[in-house]
Amino acid sequence: MTEREQVQPGKILQEALGTRVRQLEPLQRVGLWLALAFFGYIILASGTIFFVSFRCIQLPPLPTPPTNSADPAQYKILADAYKQSAEVYQQMAKVQVERATQLFQLVVASTILPVFSAILGYIFGSRKSGE
Repeated sequence: MTEREQVQPGKILQEALGTRVRQLEPLQRVGLWLALAFFGYIILASGTIFFVSFRCIQLPPLPTPPTNSADPAQYKILADAYKQSAEVYQQMAKVQVERATQLFQLVVASTILPVFSAILGYIFGSRKSGE
């Protein structure tokens, strides 16, 4: 029986890239895991915001256009009512998008992203200074 050689991921990566692979320091490794956790939190928070904004709070169905009637005065009244209801629907859709955008900016852009970018800055800054 032949013995199998133990696979070393660092060695395989080094051979594939043709360069020296440097191991992360323990604090950098913690920063990397923290950055990955924050990235997952960003995805989770974004998905939750958009799910709540667009799936839980749904708009009523789009108003149906008036059918052609024999009476022109009745058709004009129906057409005017359709225009008004379409405008109200459009305003409601705009409010829904604005709500989702404001929640995203409040939760993700102004609180989570600065911390995430600081963690990434530490990881990449300490890698450059350590080389």
